[in-house]
Amino acid sequence: MEHESGYEVSPTAADAMRRSIDSEALYAKSQEDLLTATSINPTPTTVPPPIAALAGNIGERHVLIFIGLPLVGKRTIALRLKRYLRFFHGAKCKAFDIAKFSPAANGGNQTTMTSPMDADAQALDFFDRLRNFLEGSDDKPPQAMEVDDVMTAFAARRASVNGVDPVDRNAKNVDSGRVAIVFSSDAMSTFYENWSGSSKERRRWILARLATLSDSSKSKIRVKTIFIEVTLTKPDLVDNILEQKLDRDVREGRLRNSRDRDTAASEWKDRVNDYRKLYVTLQEDGSEDDLSYIKLINYGERVLTNRMRAYLPQRIVQFLTATHPTKHTIYLCRHGQSEYNTTGRLGGNSPITERGWVFAEILARFAAEHVCNLKEVKTPQSTLCSDLDDPYLAATPGETIWSSRDASDPKGASVPSRLWTSSMLRTIQTAALIPHPVLKLPDGGNWESMSPRVYRNIDEIFAGDCEGMTPDEVAVAHPQATTLRKMDKIGYRYPRGESYFDLISRIEPCIQEMESYTEPLLIVSHQAILRCIFAYLTGVDRESAPGMETQIQQNVVYQIDLDASSEGKITGDPNHPPAFVTVHDFRREVEARVTDRRAAGGSGFYPQGR
Repeated sequence: MEHESGYEVSPTAADAMRRSIDSEALYAKSQEDLLTATSINPTPTTVPPPIAALAGNIGERHVLIFIGLPLVGKRTIALRLKRYLRFFHGAKCKAFDIAKFSPAANGGNQTTMTSPMDADAQALDFFDRLRNFLEGSDDKPPQAMEVDDVMTAFAARRASVNGVDPVDRNAKNVDSGRVAIVFSSDAMSTFYENWSGSSKERRRWILARLATLSDSSKSKIRVKTIFIEVTLTKPDLVDNILEQKLDRDVREGRLRNSRDRDTAASEWKDRVNDYRKLYVTLQEDGSEDDLSYIKLINYGERVLTNRMRAYLPQRIVQFLTATHPTKHTIYLCRHGQSEYNTTGRLGGNSPITERGWVFAEILARFAAEHVCNLKEVKTPQSTLCSDLDDPYLAATPGETIWSSRDASDPKGASVPSRLWTSSMLRTIQTAALIPHPVLKLPDGGNWESMSPRVYRNIDEIFAGDCEGMTPDEVAVAHPQATTLRKMDKIGYRYPRGESYFDLISRIEPCIQEMESYTEPLLIVSHQAILRCIFAYLTGVDRESAPGMETQIQQNVVYQIDLDASSEGKITGDPNHPPAFVTVHDFRREVEARVTDRRAAGGSGFYPQGR
């Protein structure tokens, strides 16, 4: 199957993508038995109130049209927005690439604009596919289109109550809504396509065409159209995106040497200038004040909005203000082994064990060398704390410590970096040995690299009444909890505790902040939290996140390098991470160090208060 980005994906990933659009997800599966009529409750609630992670956009249809010059990151931002709305809001989203419907772009990597005479060749086909998606609904089970008798059974089970069809989205308003995201992966060749929105006339054509849906469709749906214009005015940002484009061309063999690269850079700049001469930006002279639009200038540095009312549009603005396609790296790391891990107990706030402290040592060196690019130095025996310029170097004479590098160093300058931990003792201890020297920034300011920030939002899932229990003890004390959680791991909430849906809701603010960073970020957290973050960043469907048993291991650091090309590498398959994920596995090293220390007669154990 071909992914929306144009890349081939595995059948497993294709099935996951299909489920994410077509599946009925109005409530947690573990609640289903509560919606069936009983002698005590003969007319039950047919659909529970939505929780944040399942609210979608409550029956509304939105079409988001990305516009702007070539090489500003529109495609990356569009696909990232699609992932965000699916994962955190449960909205049914689909991306539509105009270039796939353009005869000019189908021939390959185009470099010139097409003739306006051929512009409307595929416009109707594109509109038909868009309409089919927007007119879809969530009021049928996934298997309804496959077996007639299944639909009959489904209808019987959900027979009308008091004359009202419980799954009628107009009567019950249970449709989670749909979002179509329109962009072009080849802006040069699709300039004259009406769906490109590259002029005032074409934007009016789009509005008029989508307005026909409310008149012609059987469901009389109303479509909210939002134009999103991405603009870069800073030369360094323009150069960043162009360099990423040229790097991809080199990797994929389209450019062979530095001369080809220089020539290609000059040609691309000329093409963008040609596009600029014809492109008509969103007007602020009053002629387009009736449009709903967002103008992103330098990726959220400045944001202008017009007629952006309602919940989902405002969340879209908030996300777009944070995200960007420039290069940045996220490191995900589970805490070292805790005392509760050794006995298989859930939750709690136990300290880390000897193995946990060994991993903390390894993680500290990894962060210093690989993330921050620090250098290891030994302070002279005669050094006094008052003799040192860097407060972090106030160490015992003769001690080996970490110091910053400047731009003249052969290995380059040290990198300002960030560190997050949860508020739980085991994550704080795991990160306790990471150095955080003060770096001098090019602008003359100071940056305390790896200064630890504690976020309760990334605490482990709270098991409620099951906290401190082993799985066997839970099975005895709460047999229903064990059964329901196996059936619906993402939706089931521990007694007086949390579900994975609750985790998704509480990590969203952290994701918004994470998306805004350009510096490397190391997150030391917990298995359930990291499953959700890893799934989101790698494009895995959120329903698959709780079942990622092998992806988030202790003593392993997962490096996720994001840039303008990362969306095209997403597989959607939890068992086959994208190429932008690098796994740093320290499990053997931890075991070897523990063995060596015990053989030498020492435990290497650090005091709890370190």
